Amino acid sequence: MVCLGSALLPAVRAGLTAPLAALRETAVDTSGASRPRAVTGTALIALAVALTLAGVLVAPSVWLAGAGAVLALVAFVVLGPVASTTAVRILGGPLHRLRGVTGALARRNALRSPKRTAATASALMIGVAVVSLFTVFGASLKATMDQTVSRSFAGDVAVSAPSFGAGGSGLSPRLADAIQEVPEVNTAVGLGRGVAEVDGEGRALTVTDPVALERTFDLGKVDGSLRDLGTDGIAVTEKEAGRQHLATGDTAQLTFTDGRKETFTVRAVYGRSELAGDYVITRAAWAPHRTQDSDSLVAVTFQDGVSPDAGKAAVEKVADRYGNPEVQTRDEYAQSSAGGIDMMLTLVYALLALAVVIALLGIANTLTLAIHERTRELGLLRAVGQTRAQLRAMVRWESVLVAAFGTAGGLALGAFLGWVLVRASDGASDSAFAFALPPAQLAVVALVGCAAGALAGLRPARRAGRLDVLRAIATE
Repeated sequence: MVCLGSALLPAVRAGLTAPLAALRETAVDTSGASRPRAVTGTALIALAVALTLAGVLVAPSVWLAGAGAVLALVAFVVLGPVASTTAVRILGGPLHRLRGVTGALARRNALRSPKRTAATASALMIGVAVVSLFTVFGASLKATMDQTVSRSFAGDVAVSAPSFGAGGSGLSPRLADAIQEVPEVNTAVGLGRGVAEVDGEGRALTVTDPVALERTFDLGKVDGSLRDLGTDGIAVTEKEAGRQHLATGDTAQLTFTDGRKETFTVRAVYGRSELAGDYVITRAAWAPHRTQDSDSLVAVTFQDGVSPDAGKAAVEKVADRYGNPEVQTRDEYAQSSAGGIDMMLTLVYALLALAVVIALLGIANTLTLAIHERTRELGLLRAVGQTRAQLRAMVRWESVLVAAFGTAGGLALGAFLGWVLVRASDGASDSAFAFALPPAQLAVVALVGCAAGALAGLRPARRAGRLDVLRAIATE
């Protein structure tokens, strides 16, 4: 079925070829850069941008933003032949000046058939777009994590369970009390996790000392008091309170995993959730329902005048007695929290490398066919004085121009789709996502794309250089 679908468009184009045009020798084909195509592609781009902006800014909708993103991809394909003409002229301008006649011929060959140039570069463009999409999204996730930790975490160091070797059991709840006794420490608060149904909806609970939590985390504006939670009180974020129609003094029924139901009074509504979570209860309130008491994080603030190195060393001595957890500064904690993003990106890059290789094979095959079609023309160029080295360079630079066009289009499309994904995630999540465009990583993607284009042109260039001049001229 896939083979039939991929052969449909070439079959239709072959059927539309005029008989007399088929009898003529290969010539410049500018039909792909027609005015109707340009108008249609521009209209599709405008519609795609409108749908996307409506889906992420006006009326947040993942489906609307997704429809705009898909339409943007279609518009890029439609505009490909039109854009390839302009892009190759711009990209080939410096090449003409640097490489002289060889560069000029490479540019003219890439301009010869805008449709073929666009079709050849489209596979590379899609591969680069996906790589750029995940690169931008990963950088945005890291920026979001940095922003979250910098804004919400007011502590000096964070103690967390090691990524491996801890069996997933978390931290001992006694660790925070042990760290609190260290002279260099002002406040140490442990954050445990629990689960309960709040008025019939499953929610995660943060089990902690609310008073110490308020001193260590920036919770924004607090309506009510976190000091009065006791065993029957609960604190809720503003967003969750609005969703559940709760205010200070209201009651909410919690159903715990042991099946017991209890009524809690909302005694505080705070502004920011992020690291603190949407619901906060005391350890005394959680104790009757816990199955395993553990903390996921211990936040520590130092006494005034204690240096970061001295305070961290003192905390590490205590932490070593509780399974050797990781003791990190705020910056280190933010970086480690984003470590999973790097692992995800590595896996994605490995999978997408195959797609890029396939795209480059397409460029190589297209150039090989083009050399076969232009055998007589290449022979004439050799006859009038072009050297084998110049001929090979011409083919290689033509490959680079096609790859550069695909890479540039992929970077633009990937950056746009990355922005759409970040904004759509921002609308679907309670946390605010930060958009980040990593110029260094995108520059590496661009260089790899162009370098891969040069590699794709090696084999066709070698084949062109081996052509016999007399036989090539005699080719009909």
